[in-house]
Amino acid sequence: MKRTSSTAKHVIAASKVYDWTHAVLTIPLRVALHFPPRVLQAETYQYNTISDGVKTVYTDGDELREYGDRGILDPKHVSWINLFINGVLQPEKLYEVEKGKLTLKTAEPPPKGAPIILQFITIKMGF
Repeated sequence: MKRTSSTAKHVIAASKVYDWTHAVLTIPLRVALHFPPRVLQAETYQYNTISDGVKTVYTDGDELREYGDRGILDPKHVSWINLFINGVLQPEKLYEVEKGKLTLKTAEPPPKGAPIILQFITIKMGF
């Protein structure tokens, strides 16, 4: 290329010029997923024992074997636990459950002969 002016000091000749820019293109996408309603599978188990009128701690060894033989289940492996004493549902703050052990946090033990039922419910997804 020939210089056309005495003031022009630089001349660039190119067949193509590229200019790079960084741009982010966002496309909003909404997808509705519809799952048919279905009933989930649940497994229940009951630990049953009878109060002796003295104890506030019960273990697997206290279980009435004619009603079950799995003992006190690990609360980490069940979905929900209910405690019934003499047929009355007890608030969670009145007891503590560990694998193999039920501790009653009440001032008095249950009356002698009162049934104690610890109900375990496990919800299973099963796809």
